[in-house]
Amino acid sequence: MVKVKICGITTVEDALMCADAGADYLGFVTEFPQPVPWNLTAKESLQIVDKVKAQISTVLVTTGRPNRVLELARLIRPHFVQLHGQERLPEIDELVKELMRDNIKVIKALSIGVGNNKAAFDLEEPVEAALAIESTGVWGITIDSRTEAMPAGTGAKADWSLAERVRSRISCNFGLAGGLNPGNVCQAILIVRPDIVDVLSGVEAEYGKKHADKARAFIRAAKTA
Repeated sequence: MVKVKICGITTVEDALMCADAGADYLGFVTEFPQPVPWNLTAKESLQIVDKVKAQISTVLVTTGRPNRVLELARLIRPHFVQLHGQERLPEIDELVKELMRDNIKVIKALSIGVGNNKAAFDLEEPVEAALAIESTGVWGITIDSRTEAMPAGTGAKADWSLAERVRSRISCNFGLAGGLNPGNVCQAILIVRPDIVDVLSGVEAEYGKKHADKARAFIRAAKTA
């Protein structure tokens, strides 16, 4: 069965609601270097994660200097760190090795430009990029959409045929994000066959606030696809 990650959690109430609705992972955007509506401070993220990590897998979503990423991970102690920037391959490799010592797994988001299908990575061809990232030992790779205005949470649908090609070439856990919502997640799963579907703006009432009915509908659709 496909697992569900709800990202951009900003309150304890939303975290508990999504966990109770059957989500498998919760994502906490923390100290993101670009202005996004879901950004938490390290203290805010820690307070929420501490209250829910006994009942659901938690994902610290961040980017930046490797030393700061390690500091955040060791402070917040999530189950996973999702690198969501333009990290270089040596930086990913370093973080995978360091976080493994803390029993924290690494997911690398591979952001693909809407309209040009180029990866925001040293290697712009998405399959080549994914294979290089997989070689570092990451637990998973998530394909996400990227626009000039927004590095994530764009609401723009990723190219599912491209995502399926990437998914067919790698053996680590594969996540699909970008423009997913309760109405299209079933079709996305049938085409791409990801291990995880990752949603943010598709289940919101407004920026930073989850819509309970949308979250439940999304989880139900994904679990029955």
